[in-house]
Amino acid sequence: MIVRHRVAFGLLLALASSAFAVLWLFVVPARADETTGVQSAAIRYAHPACWMLLAAASALFATRAPRRAVDAVAWSALVAYAVFVVATLA
Repeated sequence: MIVRHRVAFGLLLALASSAFAVLWLFVVPARADETTGVQSAAIRYAHPACWMLLAAASALFATRAPRRAVDAVAWSALVAYAVFVVATLA
């Protein structure tokens, strides 16, 4: 079913993910103010980057991009989220 409606599904996910990326640019965990340097930047920007990468992966899926490209962007989103989590918990 998802493949049959891939354009609508992909664009809907891309739009929702973009909205979350914008939200997380303004809603910053308090931990970011308690840290400095790379750790603070990772807390502030890795989470929105994750959501933007998910939006890009969704858009690529909607436009029938090669599976390898979709997978690469989706895995990059996971890496960005892992950076955010590690920076937040460190």
